[in-house]
Order: sequence, then structure tokens, then C-alpha cells
Amino acid sequence: MSSSTRSFLESSYDTGSCDSTQTSSIAEQLRAVKDGEVCMVDYRNCSVLQCTTCNTVLGDSLGICGEVQNLQSIICLKVTEDVRVNKKLEMSLNGHLAFSTYQVLHCAGCHGAVGLVVHSTPEHLSALRNLFLLRKDLINCYMLRSGTCVKASKINFKHRLMDKNIQELKQDLEAQLKQVKILEGMMEKLCTHNVS
Repeated sequence: MSSSTRSFLESSYDTGSCDSTQTSSIAEQLRAVKDGEVCMVDYRNCSVLQCTTCNTVLGDSLGICGEVQNLQSIICLKVTEDVRVNKKLEMSLNGHLAFSTYQVLHCAGCHGAVGLVVHSTPEHLSALRNLFLLRKDLINCYMLRSGTCVKASKINFKHRLMDKNIQELKQDLEAQLKQVKILEGMMEKLCTHNVS
């Protein structure tokens, strides 16, 4: 591929960035857009995903959107071109990936397996289809802020709960809708008053 990163989801879903190290909320991002501000990422809070064997850069925290604990894998939307997708389609008949087809991901530096891309799955794994799953035990995370390298298996990549932020956003939208309905009523009164 000619671009520096690949994503199987770019044509299907608008996912945005999934930086697991940042604390910005949907509401804050919407307010920033509304106020005309540019949403900036503090790259010092990011981390770089590296192969444990050869330190080849495989991705970064901006492409991470969670983890699958029973597979001990990091879920990534994007990886670098140094992650090679094996052309051979494989199938698992047992374990956590039973009845799933997948392709193995290899590091371009050391040619070792670093994860997989799941294609056809049972329903309970359907959310993982066409995403990059990097095995935590084969990945190191270089933390840009501290300059330290940490094993990915020591880091929690779970989704942050955004339920509270979504509730706040819902309340804001409902209040704005109420204001629009009041304005519509006022406009109707003005229009009928001007006609008569």
C-alpha cells in the first residue's frame, strides 16, 4: 500500500481516533467544534507499539480502540506498513476463536507473528471482524511522555466508560431541541399574526 497506515474500516465506518490514553470526552469535542476551536491531540500522552523481538514500530495508541481479554490482544483500527498480513486464510476449530477464519499478522522486521485479523466469526466475535488484533505478550509500548518502554501485557487497554458523557450530551441535545420547538412556535405565531 502507498499510505503509511492501513485501515480495513475506513470505507465502512467513521470511527475517529481511539486514543486509550486521553481523557477528552465526546461533549468536550463537540463544544470545541461548536466554539470554532481545533481539536488537538497531546502527543506526549501517546505511546508507540513495538515488536518485542526487534522493536519495529507496529502502531500507536491513536489507533487503539480497546482490548480482548480472553485473546490477550489489543484491538487496533490502524497499524503501520511494517505489519504484514499473511495471504493465507486460516480457520480455528477450537478455543476462543472456534469457527473463525483469520489471517496472521507478521512483523516486517523479524518476520515473527504479532497478531491476527479475524474475518468470519461466530456472532459473539462479530465486532472484531476486519480489525487488527495485536497479541499483548508480543508488544512493547514506548511511552512518549516518560521515554520508558513497558510490556503491553502490563497495560489495560479497556474502553473508557463514556456513559456519563453520553448522558450529558443527551441532556444538552434535548434542551436544544426544546429551545428549537419554542422558537418554531414563536415563528408560527408571528407568521399567522402578519398574515391577518
